[in-house]
Amino acid sequence: MSQDSGSSDEYSSDNDTEYNDEVTFQTLPRSDRVTKEDVMKGKDPQGIPWHELDTTREEYRKNRLRTYMNYENLNDEQRPVPAGMLALEIARHRVSQKGEYYTFESNERRLKSSIVHFQLRNLVWATTSHDVFVTHGNDIFHYSYVSEEITPILRLEGPQLSVGRVQISTMSVHGSTCLAGGFYGDMICVRIPADLRSAAGASDSCGEVLFCERITTDENAITNSISLHEPSNGPLQAVISNNDCAVRVTDVETGFTLLHRMLFTWPVNYTAVSPDGKLACVVGDSTQALLVDVSTGQSVAECNQHIDYSFAAAWHPGGNIFATGSQDKTTRLWDRRTYRCLATLGGHIGSIRSIRFTDDGRYMAMAEPADFVHVFDVNQNWHVAQK
Repeated sequence: MSQDSGSSDEYSSDNDTEYNDEVTFQTLPRSDRVTKEDVMKGKDPQGIPWHELDTTREEYRKNRLRTYMNYENLNDEQRPVPAGMLALEIARHRVSQKGEYYTFESNERRLKSSIVHFQLRNLVWATTSHDVFVTHGNDIFHYSYVSEEITPILRLEGPQLSVGRVQISTMSVHGSTCLAGGFYGDMICVRIPADLRSAAGASDSCGEVLFCERITTDENAITNSISLHEPSNGPLQAVISNNDCAVRVTDVETGFTLLHRMLFTWPVNYTAVSPDGKLACVVGDSTQALLVDVSTGQSVAECNQHIDYSFAAAWHPGGNIFATGSQDKTTRLWDRRTYRCLATLGGHIGSIRSIRFTDDGRYMAMAEPADFVHVFDVNQNWHVAQK
C-alpha cells in the first residue's frame, strides 16, 4: 500500500472521497437498527432522515457518482497499457445486472467498522450467517444477529498488551481464533470463548490474548492483511502480508512459529492461499499478481495485466480459478492451469478492495471502497450479477 510518511494517525485522513460525504449526516439523529419491515414502510435503509435535508437520496446519489474520485497510484506512463484499453476488455465480458441473490434484512448502527487507512478494508469478518466480528476504533467486537448482542472480544488498551498502543489495520477470524494486525508490524492473537452469550454486554474483553508481539522491526511494517489457512494435514496457519515486502507463514498453534518467509520487491497488500494449500496468489504495490509455491517461496507464474496496484485476491473453492482486484477498478479472473485471464469485471466508481467466494463456490462478491458491492453468479460464468 502507499508508503506515506508520518504517524499512523495520518493514514486516516480523507485521502479518498468516500469519507467526505459521511460528515454531512453525523449530526442528524439516526435509528440504531433498521429492519426490512422498516424499509417496507418507507424508512431509509441507512437510517438517514432525508426529510430533514435539503436534498433527496436520488439527488445525492447522482451527485456522488458525478463527483467521486477514485484513488490511483500510477499514471499512464507508468502502466503496462493505457487506461483506455480497459474499457474494451470489460465490454468483451457482458454482465447483466438482473441477478437477485440477496435482499435487505437489517442494518445495525450501534457498531460501525472503523477504517484507519483508506486503502485497507479487511476489518469485518463473518463466520456464520449471524455471527459478525467488527473492528471498531482499536477494539474488536462480536455481534449476533440472533440475540442482537454486542460482545467485546479484544480491547487494545491496558497491561494485557506488551507492544503498547496498537492501531488495527486488518483482522481475520477462523473458528475460535481471532487475529489483529497493526501499523507497526504488531500481531495480536485472541482465543474467542465458546460461549459468547455469557459475555454479552460486558465492558471488558472476553477474549484470551495468546500472542502479542511485533513480527518485524522494519520502519514501514504496516500489516496489510492476514489470511488464516488450515491445511488438510496440519495445524492452523496465519499468512501475514506486510508493507516490508514480506509474506510470513506462521504456525498459530505453536505460538506463531515462523514456517516460511517470502520476500518480494514491493510491499505486499494481500495473499490468498489456494484450497489445496500448495500455491499462494500474492498482490501488492505492483501491477503484477504472482503465483508462488508456498513450500519453497519460489514464483511459479506472473499474471501482469492490471494497470494499478492490487489489494484483493481470492480462490474459487474448486481450486482452478483465482481472482485479483485492483485500483484500476477491475477484478480479473485467472485460470490456474494456463495462467490466462478469463475475464475482466469492471467496478462502478472505485478500486476493488475485497473479493470473496461463497463456500460452495456459487457466488463471488467484489467490494469497492464506497457504496457498491457486486455479487456474481459463478454458475452463469460471471455474466449475471447483483449490484
